[in-house]
Amino acid sequence: MQDLAKNRLQKNLQQSLKYLTLVFNDFFILAIIFLLGALMFWYAQSMKKMPPNLYFYKPLVGLILSMPLLIGKLVTLLQAADIQFLLPQDKNMRAYLKIMRSYSLLVPLICLVLIAGILFPFALIKAKISVLSYCLGVLAVFLAKIAQLKVMEYNLFYNKKISLFLVNTLFFITFAVLMMWPKAMLLVVILLVILISGATFKPQNAALFDWQYAVELEQRRKNQVYGVFSMFTDVKERKVKIRRRKYLDFLLPNSLRNENPNKFLYRRALLRNPENLNLLVRMTAFAGLISLLVQNWLWALTLCSLVVFLTVYQLLPMANEFDNNIMYQVYPIEHIKRGQDLLKVLSLALFMQWVIISIFWLLILPVNLQLFEASSFLLLFSWLIAHWYLPWKVKQRKI
Repeated sequence: MQDLAKNRLQKNLQQSLKYLTLVFNDFFILAIIFLLGALMFWYAQSMKKMPPNLYFYKPLVGLILSMPLLIGKLVTLLQAADIQFLLPQDKNMRAYLKIMRSYSLLVPLICLVLIAGILFPFALIKAKISVLSYCLGVLAVFLAKIAQLKVMEYNLFYNKKISLFLVNTLFFITFAVLMMWPKAMLLVVILLVILISGATFKPQNAALFDWQYAVELEQRRKNQVYGVFSMFTDVKERKVKIRRRKYLDFLLPNSLRNENPNKFLYRRALLRNPENLNLLVRMTAFAGLISLLVQNWLWALTLCSLVVFLTVYQLLPMANEFDNNIMYQVYPIEHIKRGQDLLKVLSLALFMQWVIISIFWLLILPVNLQLFEASSFLLLFSWLIAHWYLPWKVKQRKI
């Protein structure tokens, strides 16, 4: 079972690296550089203005340090066929899961180190937390993540399930409260070490492994990972479920009498295909998050313009969404002008994105003439993308 775990981890790593090279393309690296630059600029400026040692600083440090608890689930890499072929290996599943648990700590540990490094100046200078207490807090969060993964492992067996929501809530409250008394963090570390090293989460009967539950859980986890990858590239392993969203029906025509078939299909593909709609929603939310962080209309305009461009760039593969659909090829639908129909749908998506970003700016940024100028410039940029860049890309793709 240990050899099987190592073999599956190796294949999973190769697959992840293949998609990560596509995710971290030139455009995304550029966006990350801009975002980190804006975040560090806002952080440095805010540190100068923040009054020191306010009452909520220490609980805030504890809550932010606890964020890695929400990142990363237990990776099992179990497959549907394992229910039949690995059923006799129930007794050896703990050895298999031990290797998987160590692998599952990798991403949360990297996130914890990054968060702890960025938060350290604020904790030391503004929250007045000593270096030793801060290090103990980071160690406590790491141990809490191990305990959380052990709970996930425990739930994979036929035992009474432990609520992860309650476990996470308990950890968040503990770190938020005890960070106000940093000396108590040493006690938390000791208790977590005892808890992890003990047999608290050991299944009563290790042979009774809940295969169906474990496989379904892993499929949901992998689908979430594929969902992130699908924001940047096509993921053939992901199973997409097309479903109707009634609350978006107002964006579809009431009558099909005067509607162009290609335009109608592309509208439905944008609104009902989770890959396309989630991409539009996430990128728009990303633009709102950037604006909230920078709190400056010029930075917000620059970064949101980049987000708008990246959104359109990633929505362009919609053009080939129906190429493998036999009914689309058989029906008497004119394919020559479908590129123009795609332009109209993407222009509508750009306009919706501009409206949402502008409304968000009005809520979080100072309302003045500069804000309206920024909104107008963003509208102009969206118009240029829709009327210059998109037609050029459509012509280049020969759609």
